[in-house]
Amino acid sequence: MYKTANTIRMLQILYSGGVVKKRDLAQELETNERNIREYKKELIMAGYDILEHKGRNGGLQLDSASIIPAARLNREQTDAFLEARDLVHTHSSFASMKEFDQAVEKLFSSVVPSPEEDDAILYLSRRRRDPRQTSTLHMEVCRRGIREKKRLKLLYRRRDGRMQEYLVEPYQVFYSQEAYYLFADKVEQGKTDGGNWRCFRFSPTRLQNVTLTEERFVPFTDVSLEQNLAEYGFVKTPNTKYQVRVRKEAEHLFRESDWGDDLRAVSQDEEWIRYTFHRDEKEGLFNQLLEFGPTVILESPADQQQEFKDRISALMEAYGS
Repeated sequence: MYKTANTIRMLQILYSGGVVKKRDLAQELETNERNIREYKKELIMAGYDILEHKGRNGGLQLDSASIIPAARLNREQTDAFLEARDLVHTHSSFASMKEFDQAVEKLFSSVVPSPEEDDAILYLSRRRRDPRQTSTLHMEVCRRGIREKKRLKLLYRRRDGRMQEYLVEPYQVFYSQEAYYLFADKVEQGKTDGGNWRCFRFSPTRLQNVTLTEERFVPFTDVSLEQNLAEYGFVKTPNTKYQVRVRKEAEHLFRESDWGDDLRAVSQDEEWIRYTFHRDEKEGLFNQLLEFGPTVILESPADQQQEFKDRISALMEAYGS
């Protein structure tokens, strides 16, 4: 009975998606790694396809195609669908454009990527959810831009609620803290040295559209992805507790941003909601606070609040205010 129960529990864990290390499985099931191999054999005998990935970030993964039959497109077929979509969009007189887009989104949301295609997404944490239909299509366009080294045009809702179009050079699609993101270099007019790194969240309320351009770019070869993502709080383990107050009208955009771990609303009044969270770096936090302006106010810790005030004062003095 104990073996059967643990085998079922292991199937439930793997069903949540992503690659799970054997060590983590053993800890969650309160058993040893040798038994994990036995549970794997039981699931394979029951008809489930359990993939085993080697290497530092290796582990076990449940092939979702063995649960529910799903479409499996190769790279050429995926690109063909995206090209067809772009072609249809050039004909503004096409009456069923909305229905066509919805059909393409449904198709991509049901596609099971091949192992080599799934490797194009960097998982910084264990995957607990799949992207939404619209986001799946946008992710495919971004991944094509990465493969073909072509710039993308993004229609993106800023934190202040305004829509803005960005021209970017895509580098990596990644998953962290239960959301998917694009790591990209934002192209600025008149600036040729690059290195203006940004993270764009795949969200129906933030990323409205992605278009593949014919402009090619030469990727930087010395980019430290981990270092750049650490500045946004995606990589390191948080250890400092912060408290901010957020204007209620900006709460939906605030909650869509990644402030750190253990984000909690602790109090509120007529205009403000107070949140606490944990994070181990301040530079990315200070940048976020500047972007949100007066709608998000840092309250603690006191020393970092003072440092942030000093930076604002220095900035205002530099601009003669």
